[in-house]
Amino acid sequence: TTTAATRSRIRPTTTSKPSSNSPVATRNIPFPDKVRDMVLDVITHVRRQEYTPGQLCQLQKIIECKYFYWWCMDMKKEEYMLELFTDDFRYYLNGHLTVKDKLLQARNAKWCNKDMQTMHMGHQPMIWLIDENHARGVFQYEDHMCYYDDCEVLQSWMVYCDDFVKGEDGAWRIQKLRMAYREMDGNFRTTMVPRDWVPDAWDTPDY
Repeated sequence: TTTAATRSRIRPTTTSKPSSNSPVATRNIPFPDKVRDMVLDVITHVRRQEYTPGQLCQLQKIIECKYFYWWCMDMKKEEYMLELFTDDFRYYLNGHLTVKDKLLQARNAKWCNKDMQTMHMGHQPMIWLIDENHARGVFQYEDHMCYYDDCEVLQSWMVYCDDFVKGEDGAWRIQKLRMAYREMDGNFRTTMVPRDWVPDAWDTPDY
């Protein structure tokens, strides 16, 4: 059995081979160079970033914006993403543009999460305050998903590098969501929502 301590060790860059006693082993996923460059750009800017008290308040709001995204999925309220994302939202997976519509992104998430107990856990935020209304943030991330029917477990480790925009209402929203996987243990059964699928519940944000 793979332990947390074993998973935390530094691994070689080659893809891990499944062990003889496990149907799926933790495997390494190549980290795109352009994502790595963006992450380095953010963290080096943050390293020398100075803050006013007002900027610290905005920093906290940006972090909470991202945390709200993960909490929405774990609370099965993926439809709240429609308020959380900008109208020109874009989703990039491993460096490639994948989704250009926030409704599709919310539906994909609800479809993917509906058969699992999900735990999305982000940490180590580094937020570059580009100007008063724009920011870019990077987050380390891991998750632990468990399918309801047979308790099959899926775990992944990745980096987020997101662009945030402050709206006229003062709320920060995600304009570009970038996910780059680094390791994964297990597989999603399905990720793309069928066109004719109707969710059991779909609420309108009233907060």
